Amino acid sequence: MNLLNLPTFKVTDMKQNEYGDYQISVTTISPPEMCPYCGCISNLYKWGIKKQLFMDTPMYGKRVALLVNRQRYKCKECNSTFLELLHDMVLKNAYGVGYRYHKTIILF
Repeated sequence: MNLLNLPTFKVTDMKQNEYGDYQISVTTISPPEMCPYCGCISNLYKWGIKKQLFMDTPMYGKRVALLVNRQRYKCKECNSTFLELLHDMVLKNAYGVGYRYHKTIILF
C-alpha cells in the first residue's frame, strides 16, 4: 500500500515523534532515462545521495514531513551532475513553495 498515493515514490520508513508529527522517508522508483543537459541516454552513473525534507499537508491533524532520498547522477559524456527529478512534486518559486497535485509542499 502506498500511504502517500504518489506513484513514483516508495515509502521506506515512517516515524512519529513525541508530538504525534509524522516523518515519512521515501525513495524514487524509476531512475532517469537520460541526461537533462546533453540528452545522452546510456552513460549515467550514480554519484551520491542527497536527502531533502519537504513539509506536506497535515494528516490526521498532525504535521507531515517527507524525507526524500534523491539519487545524484553524473553523465560520462558532458560531466554534468544532477539530481533525479521528482515527478510527483513540482517546486514553483525561489521561496521553495510548490504543489503536489492539490497539496502544498514547502521546501526547507
